[in-house]
Amino acid sequence: MSLDFRRAARDPKTQRVKSTFSLSRWLVPGGLFLLAVVVLPSKVAVWIDSKGHTYLTNRAGPPSAEAERIAPEQLSVEWGGQITGEKLEPRRMDAEEDRYLRAVMAARGDILRGELQAGLRQLRRLLRSHPSRHEAPYVLALVERHRGRLEASRDAIVAVLDGGAILPPKWREVAQRMRGELDEELALANARDQNWETRSLASSHFNVAYDHQFAGREYGEQVVEMLDEVRSTMNDEFGQTLPEPLEVRLYTRAHYLKEHEHRFGFATVGFYDGAIHVVSARRPRNELYALLMHEYSHALFMNARKSHQPFFLNEGIADRAEERARGRSRVSRSEWRRLVEAIRDDTWIPLSTLVKGFGGLAGRRALLAYLESRAAIELIETHKPGAIGRWLDRCEEGMPWEEALELETGWDTKALEIALQDETQSRFSRDPLVRADQQVSRIE
Repeated sequence: MSLDFRRAARDPKTQRVKSTFSLSRWLVPGGLFLLAVVVLPSKVAVWIDSKGHTYLTNRAGPPSAEAERIAPEQLSVEWGGQITGEKLEPRRMDAEEDRYLRAVMAARGDILRGELQAGLRQLRRLLRSHPSRHEAPYVLALVERHRGRLEASRDAIVAVLDGGAILPPKWREVAQRMRGELDEELALANARDQNWETRSLASSHFNVAYDHQFAGREYGEQVVEMLDEVRSTMNDEFGQTLPEPLEVRLYTRAHYLKEHEHRFGFATVGFYDGAIHVVSARRPRNELYALLMHEYSHALFMNARKSHQPFFLNEGIADRAEERARGRSRVSRSEWRRLVEAIRDDTWIPLSTLVKGFGGLAGRRALLAYLESRAAIELIETHKPGAIGRWLDRCEEGMPWEEALELETGWDTKALEIALQDETQSRFSRDPLVRADQQVSRIE
């Protein structure tokens, strides 16, 4: 498939069309949140360079040396929540509309930073005060569905569809599809006495079971194909595979919450306990691929270590694998900024306290723990390519994990933390308002 109807060129060797489509970064008020996820084919990669130039390409490599691959849904973050097509003149908007859109994006930013309740309150207020606008209820519906609050999510979608908002055709199509899926999940959740229909499909490396009463065999075959891709990718990355077929269980969100909500004190969409358990809609999508990558990483870790510990390495490896599956290959500058702020305001969480688990952490502290862990893995991979795979090999052979880490990287936990803090601070100029002794890494 060619996306560039201006510069598409056929490769004479493969007879495949290679193309790159450059999107001009114009901000169109009322842009389509996350619409790129729906309209972009799964084989197309999205890249953005340091100047904000964005590209869609089906080539294997980046369109330019500076370009970084991102997930389609990340366009809404990189472009301030606004998606555009070919170069368009921004339409004029009045001050009230400008305030509304900025308020929607501020609420979304609060949620992404872990300030969930503040963001939800703002979105609900905007829904009440601007019933003819679709941006706030649409974002609210996505967030509530992710939290497992299906009724609240459906109410927000109904507000989008029936509230008199003028929806672009693609938006209406997505909203109608979401309402249909929510109706089906709510029907399943409310049928308490009904036996759930479970289907299964086995392959050489996976035994897949799914309770989707509305999914046929084709669904299972698509998931197995996706799992085989996950297995191949992780084998290429770490040289690790599992000796036995892995059980994978997929749920509608309603069934997942009924079965497993009691296990955790916070919202989850998947976990690994010897088998992979994840939430999936009836049509496998990129989101499921990323979740499977995360949980499969935990399975590889457990196979090598025979333990979930050290937790910060376990979660760091899995979180980084998931982010890469979403097209985010590097810790972003805004995330490095969050890390340097944690150092400067003395809220940094010592890695040594994250060995046994993330228990007791919630909200922004939990997000910081995951970010520190992922950044530590990126630091290791950047300075010692292949070290994580070799570390897993040593652990599988029975070597103590910290001894294996020091042999492969030159760092024990304390030295790794000092290196990570130094790397973090080196990315930002010294802050004249911060005392000098706060700008130097010192881990007691």
